[in-house]
Amino acid sequence: MRFHPVPLAALFLFACQGGQEPPTRSAGVLVGDARVSMTAADAALAGPYEAADEDYHFGRITLRDEQTGDTHESDIHGYIRYPLDAVGPFPVLLLQHGRHQTCETGTGQAPVPVGDDNCPDLAPVVTPANSYRGYDYLAENLASHGYAVISVDTNDVNDNDSSAGRGDTGALARASLILAHLDAFREISAGGGNGFDHLVGRLDFSRVGIMGHSRGGEGVNRTVSLNSQQDRPHQIEAVFALAPTDYTSQPVAGVAFATLLPYCDGDVEDLMGSFAFDNARYQLAGDPYPKYQILALGANHNYFNTVWTSDDWEIHGTAADPHCGRQAPDNGRDTPAEQRALGQFFIASFFRYFIGQEQAYASWWSGQAQPPASACPGQQGPCSQRYPLSVHPGSGQRLLIDATADDSALRHNALGQPVSFEGFTRYGLCVTNGRAGEGCEVAEPSFAAAQQLYLSWQGPAVYRSELGQIDASDFDLLSLRVGVSHGDAAHAEAQAFDLVLTDADGRSASVLAAGTALFFPPGDAFDAGGSRKTTLNGLQVPLTRFAGLDLSRLVRLELRFGRTPAGSLQLTDLMLQKTSHLGIDLHE
Repeated sequence: MRFHPVPLAALFLFACQGGQEPPTRSAGVLVGDARVSMTAADAALAGPYEAADEDYHFGRITLRDEQTGDTHESDIHGYIRYPLDAVGPFPVLLLQHGRHQTCETGTGQAPVPVGDDNCPDLAPVVTPANSYRGYDYLAENLASHGYAVISVDTNDVNDNDSSAGRGDTGALARASLILAHLDAFREISAGGGNGFDHLVGRLDFSRVGIMGHSRGGEGVNRTVSLNSQQDRPHQIEAVFALAPTDYTSQPVAGVAFATLLPYCDGDVEDLMGSFAFDNARYQLAGDPYPKYQILALGANHNYFNTVWTSDDWEIHGTAADPHCGRQAPDNGRDTPAEQRALGQFFIASFFRYFIGQEQAYASWWSGQAQPPASACPGQQGPCSQRYPLSVHPGSGQRLLIDATADDSALRHNALGQPVSFEGFTRYGLCVTNGRAGEGCEVAEPSFAAAQQLYLSWQGPAVYRSELGQIDASDFDLLSLRVGVSHGDAAHAEAQAFDLVLTDADGRSASVLAAGTALFFPPGDAFDAGGSRKTTLNGLQVPLTRFAGLDLSRLVRLELRFGRTPAGSLQLTDLMLQKTSHLGIDLHE
């Protein structure tokens, strides 16, 4: 697989001013204090090309369940958007929707059992649910910028796959269907056929990106490993899993990977994309591609697709939840239009950077920029506090200090150096058991598959990690992933702490960590239909903030607590990161 230089992004989250700031849009959402002067390029702007739109039917394919062996037939059906007034070749992107109804009724999105995607068009009583058309706003925009976008009709899979708990929930079928569509268009680009002779030589299969929503997200994740087993694998270089399921724990490696977690998701309420992200971090030794997790604090599961018009939040939660409930005054929700806007920014900029190599988006995916105003509620920026971003950089762009991988992390770090704990009322390691989010009793549910270090304090306390005189002079950032433990609401405003580095000459420098990653999870109790849950979010500090140190001989990292009376945090992935290879200078 061809590799292009890519950013090692992580959420830019630091402060040199104390405390948490007042909330915005919702009583639980913290206004970030990230000192980011740049604003990312606006992916919502239309490009210079007119977009053509053509439906296609390429026959049938037999699909199989990986666990049960059951088979069924599926159409190879969808549509393609591409620039009409340009020659190309155009980078190829593919979109796959999730598991929703295949028929709609006049009373709304009620399921109608019809079998193998044979929904009659008896408008207005019953009509086909064309979910594959639900991302046309995204496809049209990308085509206007020079991309060929294929959107796959997966309704035949939806009519035949099992519900969760039996079989592979359609993961293999969705992946096989994706490859069938890519195979067909690769042959078209090489030699025409199927009524698409006008696309000969106009599709660039040297760089392919795929996006899947919901079970389609699990489908694109499964596509990565299935593709690698093919005689002629596709050059898939970027995968975006939008509010994905992760029933079958698909490994994602050897590609740039991003997952978006909607905080108000009432369908995949356990944010399974977080499991996919955590499992991708160290899946492949030497993997040069970065992995990203975006938490969208106002989003639900459905609104990214214009055919899925229902508010899924109340599948899990209550309408009165103060953050996600529509009936709650000053709730933290995005409207459908706002949600599509944020989805367009993250998905389009991801592919335009990692597939199109458009450098205008490097600042966001390196964690050094605010989202554009078009991605913000009401198109009013800045709004980085709405989208905590975590990034696991490629193998050559990080130096791991500690991933808290097992109980040994209570004694030594990933460098083999001692760690110690002073003054904590409780500390230890925990890992959740999946969908229930149990296993970290300091905050249940916690939705992350990574083993986490938890720290609770009611006075001054220090977590100390010896560094053994490491040379950090080639690195640009100190980063970690952190979440506020919500088990004790009395600690809600007590989460700021100091990051302290010490060099071999005994000089120490401190930066106060506070801001977007350290928000107290908003909403009522999860088990009572509320939205409150802990996630691990990226926090990143430029090493230039630690003034006066010899970065070539660092001997100690400390997390010092005590600026506030009490608190409890969960954290992992302490590391150093590089940005210099991106052309981003943090030493000004």
